[in-house]
Amino acid sequence: MMRKLGILCLVFLMIASLGACGISQGAESVEERDTLAVDDSTLTEEGDDADAEAVQEAEEVSSETTGTAPNEQAVGDAGVFDLENGMVLLNSGYEMPILGIGCFRLSQSQAEDSVYWALRDGYRLIDTARIYGNEEGVGRGIQRAIDEGICTREEIFVTTKMWTDDFGDGDAAIDASLSRLDLEYIDLMILHHSQPSNDVEAYQAMERAVEASKLKSIGLSNYYEPEDFDRLVDATTITPALLQNETHPYHQSTVMKEHIAQYGTVMESWFPLGGRGNTQVLFDDETISSIATEHGKTSAQVILRWHLQAGNIAIPGSSNEAHIQENFEVFDFELTEDEMQRLTALDKDQRFAGY
Repeated sequence: MMRKLGILCLVFLMIASLGACGISQGAESVEERDTLAVDDSTLTEEGDDADAEAVQEAEEVSSETTGTAPNEQAVGDAGVFDLENGMVLLNSGYEMPILGIGCFRLSQSQAEDSVYWALRDGYRLIDTARIYGNEEGVGRGIQRAIDEGICTREEIFVTTKMWTDDFGDGDAAIDASLSRLDLEYIDLMILHHSQPSNDVEAYQAMERAVEASKLKSIGLSNYYEPEDFDRLVDATTITPALLQNETHPYHQSTVMKEHIAQYGTVMESWFPLGGRGNTQVLFDDETISSIATEHGKTSAQVILRWHLQAGNIAIPGSSNEAHIQENFEVFDFELTEDEMQRLTALDKDQRFAGY
C-alpha cells in the first residue's frame, strides 16, 4: 500500500514539474514573439524613413533637372491667348505679344520709322527677316524708342528669320542677324521656308543658339503640310514655338492650326490683311464691311480682331503712320460669337501668295 502511495506521489511531482516547464517555455515564447514584433516594427519604421528620404532626394534631383526659369509657366498653358493683356504664352515658356508690326518690303529708313512709331503707339512685337534687307533699320528704330524712354529692351519682342541661302551655315547667320539688329539676343528666330535638303541642319544651329542664350525661342515659317512639319520636329530637339504662315479670312490655315496644337505651337499670320494688292479684296467683302459698320470700326480693325479672337498672332505691315496706329486700336471692342462664325464661314482655302 505504501509502495503504491509512493508511486502516486512520484507521478504527481513529475506532472507538476512538466507543467511548470511548459508555462516557462510558453512565457519565453510569448516574450520572443513580442520582441520580434518590436523588431519588425522598428525595421518597418526605418524602411519607411529610408523610402521617404529616397523619394525626397529624387524629387529634389527632378526639380533641379527640370526647373523652369522665373519667367516661365507650365507648358500646359501654352497657346492660350490673353486678349485683355494682348499676350500669349509660348511652349518655350516665354510670353509673346499677339499683335505686332511687320516690316516686309520696307526700306531701311521706312523700317526705322515704322518700328519707332509702332513702339510709341503701344506695339511691343516687331517682325523682320534677313531677306527683307532692313534689320539695321529695325535695330535703329528700337534704339530710338529705348533712348526716348518709350520702352525697355526687355519689353520688346523681336522676331527675325533665317533665309534659305543661309541654312548651310546657320551659326553664322544667327550672329549676322544679331550684329545687324545690334541686339544681344533675339526673342524669336524662325526658318523662313521649308527646305528639306538642309533645314534640319539650320534648325539645329538655332537650337545651339538657344543654349548659348543668343535666341530665346525658335520656330518655322511656310510649312503648309503636317507631314513636312513633323519631318523637322522628329529630327530635332526643341519643339517649334510658332509657325508663321499666310493666314487671313480667305485662308484660315485650319488644318495646320489643328495639327500644331498638339505641340503647343501657335499660329502667326503673315499677310493678315491679305497683303499688298489684295487688302482691298478683304476690306470690300460684304460680311467684313458690314460687321465693321456695326462696330464703328474699319475693315482692317475687324479682320485683325478676328485674328486675335481666332488664336492667330497678327503682324500687319505698314509704312503709314496713321495706319500703324489704326491697326493697334483693336483692343477696345469684341466680336460676338455670331460675328466670329460669319467670318469663319468666309474660308475659301485661297492663298494670295505663291511662296
